[in-house]
Amino acid sequence: MKILLDTNFLVDVIRFKIDLSELKGDELFLDEAVVKELKRISRRNDKDSVSAKLSLVMLRTKGLKVLKSKKKEADLSLLEHAKAGYAIATQDLELKRKLKKIGAKIIYIRQKKYLVKE
Repeated sequence: MKILLDTNFLVDVIRFKIDLSELKGDELFLDEAVVKELKRISRRNDKDSVSAKLSLVMLRTKGLKVLKSKKKEADLSLLEHAKAGYAIATQDLELKRKLKKIGAKIIYIRQKKYLVKE
């Protein structure tokens, strides 16, 4: 399965120390807009900035492919990719609602421990 990772999903994976080995065998991707968001968050001075910095390091070491953004806003771009058949890994409730409307596959974190695939 081709899975596109959202910003808040990556930040929460780091924050909650979740092992992504459940997604082993799946192809993981990032959207250009998500990378820009992570870079912007990493420059701030708050609890998310450390997680964003670690996410960027993790992404470089894993060698994930970055897809071109079709839209400037990350959520809109993720919706476009979902229509093209990508599963979206996100924690964003509004984005999840929109993804369910179009019948896209969704992956999210449950109880700060588990990955759920819908």
